[in-house]
Amino acid sequence: MPNELIPQLSNIALPDNSLKELTTSEEWLGRLQLYGHKSNAVAQEKIEANHYGIPEDDAVIDLGKELDVVILAWRPKALAATDDPIVESFDPLSDVFQDVKERSGVKDSGCMYGPEFLLWVPSVERFLTFFMSSKTARREARKMEPLIKCAATLKHRIIKQGIYVWPGPVVIACSTPLDIPDIEIIQKQVNKFLNPPKRDIELAETDDREV
Repeated sequence: MPNELIPQLSNIALPDNSLKELTTSEEWLGRLQLYGHKSNAVAQEKIEANHYGIPEDDAVIDLGKELDVVILAWRPKALAATDDPIVESFDPLSDVFQDVKERSGVKDSGCMYGPEFLLWVPSVERFLTFFMSSKTARREARKMEPLIKCAATLKHRIIKQGIYVWPGPVVIACSTPLDIPDIEIIQKQVNKFLNPPKRDIELAETDDREV
């Protein structure tokens, strides 16, 4: 009998602390990703192609083809995913950032760069990062900046170049009112996002060929 109160437990007193508040202020931020048909996760039927999703352990939370979000902030990011140790930089003026950026043009280098956005996603009540690191995504990211502190809808479009086909993100303004956490919780997450500590990271898939 799911979701039915066990009578013997009805008089047990519980604290008034909000679970929602606690779980929306976690130290670790998940990431949002747009999955193309060449993605390993799609091949393994963890998510459908051209859907947005959240990779978690050995699974993917499927968020569908369209997703309403609140765009909170952005930062520059460069990532060398196949270097040992992994190289990550948020300073576009640093030699490290510029080196990763230059190597990103080399096929299968595992290097990528671009703006990374902090989003609030009401449908899952979570803060997520969205790293727009491909040429396609970086172009669309220009439309993200004017919508910072606003509601937006993420969609996708199919791009074809020669024998290659991949989905590109599309962002438009959202007129639907969206629920957000307390301002104090949001401010805390924004501060952490804009002042990132050195940390281990979960790597994004890079097997979709994008231009």
